[in-house]
Amino acid sequence: MRAGNDPPVNAKRPTPPKPPFALSLGVVGHRPNRLPEKARPTIEDQLDHLLADVKRAAQDARIRHRAVFADGPAELTMISALAEGGDRMAAQAALRNDMTLATPLPFPIGDYEKDFTEAASRAEYADLLDRSSTVLVLPGDYEAETRDYDGVGQVILDNADLIVAIWDGGPSAGRGGTTDLVERAVAMGLPIVHIDAAGVADPRLLWAELADYPVVGAGLPATPTSPVSEVIAEVVDAIARPPTDDSEKASLLRFFDERWKRLNWRIELPLMLAALGLRAMRKTDLLPPAPAALSAEVDLDAASVPGVNPQRLATVAKAFGTADAVAVRQAQIFRGAYVSKFFFAAMVVITAAASLVGQQLFGWETWLLAVLQIGFVGLVLINTSLGRSRDWHGRWRDAREAAERIRGAIPLWLLGEVEDNGRSTGPAWPAWYTRAHLRALGLRPGALDRKPLEAARQVLIALADGQSGYHQATARLMTRIEKRLVRIGQVLFAATFLLGAANLVLALVGLDLPFNWRYAMIGLTAAMPALGSATFGIRLIGDFEGAADRSARVAETLDTIAAALRQDPAQLAVLRARARSLAGAMLGDVSHWRMATETRKLINPL
Repeated sequence: MRAGNDPPVNAKRPTPPKPPFALSLGVVGHRPNRLPEKARPTIEDQLDHLLADVKRAAQDARIRHRAVFADGPAELTMISALAEGGDRMAAQAALRNDMTLATPLPFPIGDYEKDFTEAASRAEYADLLDRSSTVLVLPGDYEAETRDYDGVGQVILDNADLIVAIWDGGPSAGRGGTTDLVERAVAMGLPIVHIDAAGVADPRLLWAELADYPVVGAGLPATPTSPVSEVIAEVVDAIARPPTDDSEKASLLRFFDERWKRLNWRIELPLMLAALGLRAMRKTDLLPPAPAALSAEVDLDAASVPGVNPQRLATVAKAFGTADAVAVRQAQIFRGAYVSKFFFAAMVVITAAASLVGQQLFGWETWLLAVLQIGFVGLVLINTSLGRSRDWHGRWRDAREAAERIRGAIPLWLLGEVEDNGRSTGPAWPAWYTRAHLRALGLRPGALDRKPLEAARQVLIALADGQSGYHQATARLMTRIEKRLVRIGQVLFAATFLLGAANLVLALVGLDLPFNWRYAMIGLTAAMPALGSATFGIRLIGDFEGAADRSARVAETLDTIAAALRQDPAQLAVLRARARSLAGAMLGDVSHWRMATETRKLINPL
């Protein structure tokens, strides 16, 4: 992807892009053998009414939630495989109602045409293909003994937010048939508009979320239903809206206001690492990479995905780059804050001891050190209060999750699949944000034949290798930090113990230290435990040992996936399974990290 998005208000300080409002309906329906001709006018009328209601509800939802969406009208897409019968009826209805048509095909275009024996049907097929904004051709084998239509049905379920089922309610004719796909959609938690294929009953909505206490995957008979006209506006709003929790909404709006800054002045952790001899200071400690540079990691060349909207690809890459930049910045600020907190707290004790020692040994004015001590107390309180009020910790966690979700979603999208599907975005907003951008990106266009599949395999290998290398380096550094801080703490407390023991022995044998030495010992036995406690506090909040263990486990998993990908054939089903495993490993790491860090916040001692 090289085409740019609309320029931000301040190009030097970009903010995270808001997703366009987009919604996709996927159709699964019977072919003419289970679709009575006399029912067609009724079904067409019901489709027109449904799509009009969805359009109206989508526009209302976009206005209602305009604070979290980019400017522009609601974009509605119908995903149809263009089989004769229900698929085409929904496709024609979408075009009549000014919706976009996206078309996944189970076989190459010419092979699939063989399914349609009549010239008029083939002409309609060709016309609908021409009017489709996106066509995804799956690598099915039309000449196989048993033709596989299942894959295209799963693509529809994976990419749709709302399923339109033109269905007679009868048993499945086999895997990939209408009934089978309806049952799968129920198991996935998707809302389903059931339009009676006989044209007798009014449309009804099937959706687990209609229950007071929803149970996703309980099965078709246990799924609550309601007349579509009564609930469609509520359903569309539920699909599109951001998390309803007040704190999550506030965090999302705050994220949109994040502006990248060239200078990161919180360099306490890099300074500590340099002082401990663990690594040298780097230019990026002060001047972190710009979002545009970070975007390159998921930045696809539009030429490699013919037919894709390059502006939308650029928007998704920008969403990743800005989220990654925010995470990098907030991580360094938070880490600097807790390093400073414990250092300043130690200095409070050290200045108190220095005040006593300095007065006795050198005649220092105690008020000067008292002012310094009060100053360190003030720095502890200010630093902690700012950290909590500005939520450096939470901003780091949320932005990192958003970046990792987008990072893992791109390879799946290249394979025609969208994970999470917006069915349950969880308590945090990053899942909603990722899904909203993927909705706007839409169905992946092109043909998933040998060359694109091989390209996708290389993307997956590069991602697994890159993330494994990152986690291996993280594990090594975190292990070294943990060991060094443990050793320093042990030395400081051991030295304090030895000084105390020496002082006790001298007292027991009746020896008294010279005046200067006595006060020097008092100062040291106060200062060294304070510094030792500071190292413990930094270790506790930093969780370096836990981070090392998590990164080592993730790196091992990623290495296994990368090794498998190098041996796997470039087949769609295999690559999708590997992509899901890869995304799951990365998101699992983020989930475990979030849980481990939820309670590791800056706490004000007062």
